[in-house]
Amino acid sequence: MTIVEPEADTLFTARPQAARIPALRRHVNETLVRDLGQYITSAASLLPHTSAAASRTVRHIAPARRLNPHLFTLHWMLQGALRAQQPGGVLTALGRLARAGGTGDCYRPAFTVDTVRWDLADAEASTFLLSKDGPRSQHKEVVEIADVPATELNQGHRRIDETLTVLRELDPAMHAEFSELVATVRLFRRPAITGSTTTGISSLRYWGQMYLRYPDTHEQDDWTAFLLEHLVHEASHILLHALMSRDPLLTNGFTARHQAPIRSDHRPLYGIYHAMFVLSRVHRVLARYADAVATPTARAARDLALQRFHMGYATVMDHADLTAQGHSVAASCKEIVAA
Repeated sequence: MTIVEPEADTLFTARPQAARIPALRRHVNETLVRDLGQYITSAASLLPHTSAAASRTVRHIAPARRLNPHLFTLHWMLQGALRAQQPGGVLTALGRLARAGGTGDCYRPAFTVDTVRWDLADAEASTFLLSKDGPRSQHKEVVEIADVPATELNQGHRRIDETLTVLRELDPAMHAEFSELVATVRLFRRPAITGSTTTGISSLRYWGQMYLRYPDTHEQDDWTAFLLEHLVHEASHILLHALMSRDPLLTNGFTARHQAPIRSDHRPLYGIYHAMFVLSRVHRVLARYADAVATPTARAARDLALQRFHMGYATVMDHADLTAQGHSVAASCKEIVAA
């Protein structure tokens, strides 16, 4: 399969461009395969049998295909265990890689909706949520995630399918990007006692999979507005992770913290750049939705996204040291909102 490398002006932009996704996916996947090969080689002297089995899996991965997001979790797990010199963690990661090859579980050809099952990706997501950089509730409590019951999972799956149909009608280009990027939406619920405001989670540690909170009762008044906002939000994070694997976009992403446009705490510029990018795309979709339905809920969501975007954009422009491509992406964010 021949994948055409897109021009920089169609690659480094916030405007949805589905044609760029195969090249971005291949780059991310090839980086994964290369890193795994190096890690396996490092482990082979201590664990030759399991390393050989894991190597067979990695050698046969097709980078052009949409991978199982859990391969990225195993990448992170193996890297961490090697650095910490934890042979048990190395063996576990290698064994799971070998099993993925043996069971044909390296790919996610079809989009899926599921819930928390406490596999490696769930453990990795929880590790972030409980870390010092994880989000906190308004009362400074840590964020817990839990599985949703079968009835809610079925309802959530149906609503997501309906919302993606709406997204295809409102913004075909955004829908096409989503379809190429996202392998899994994993719904979670929050224990009522936490009061957490966390709604979505995405990471390179399980690239292609997003976590999405099942909406609270008042948010179910307009399922479509809620899901449009947060499906586009997390898919945009997934996209930006891929873009940043090609170019860092900013060179001082972690040197200082500033007031964040979405979270209540101060965040590094890396996170604020992410928020700026995401909010421009969320505003694009919510503006179209608000024009279509003209409801107070839709208009309020649109206006809040716009307000938050301007806050994030101003912080980035005032404080970020941007690369040439970082400037291009930021300019496209402003153009989207202006349109």
